[in-house]
Amino acid sequence: MAKRRKRAKTVAVIGAGIVGVSTALWLQRDGHNVILIDKAGPGEGASGGNGGILASCSMVPVTVPGLFLKSPGMLFSADGPLFLRWSYLPKLAPWLLRYLRGCRSQETKRIAGAIAGLVSNSLEEHQALAEGTPAERWLKPSDYIYVYRDRAAFEGERSGTTTRFSPKTRALPSG
Repeated sequence: MAKRRKRAKTVAVIGAGIVGVSTALWLQRDGHNVILIDKAGPGEGASGGNGGILASCSMVPVTVPGLFLKSPGMLFSADGPLFLRWSYLPKLAPWLLRYLRGCRSQETKRIAGAIAGLVSNSLEEHQALAEGTPAERWLKPSDYIYVYRDRAAFEGERSGTTTRFSPKTRALPSG
């Protein structure tokens, strides 16, 4: 049976972040005319905040075991990462309790596994996307390193590190 040739369509893609630009590029490669629409320039929104790192080794969700116990220290520290408008706590409590249920070890591993399925081949996918474009030269495979102040800091992140580390990961001695 003869393969029917597709008619090129004109497609508008809303958003010039990595998803929008990737979609537009694949549509162009498939023979379509593409109009890319964004209020800012390509990559100037949320896609500009990752520093260009394809961190498939960093698939640990925020809700790791131990977060519940660390949260008070984060809330009461002047330079901590959490802020809470205490008058909003009664409205926030139901959501917060559901969120903190994700801090169980099994749930952390389940979420990390789901994320891994999405990003584990991100370098290969980005290389295929960049092929034949000026961006191709910027994609370089490299190692990723996590550094801890001391052994206690490493142990304090154990739930995240055991989820994050693959069989290819190894701990190096300090000193």
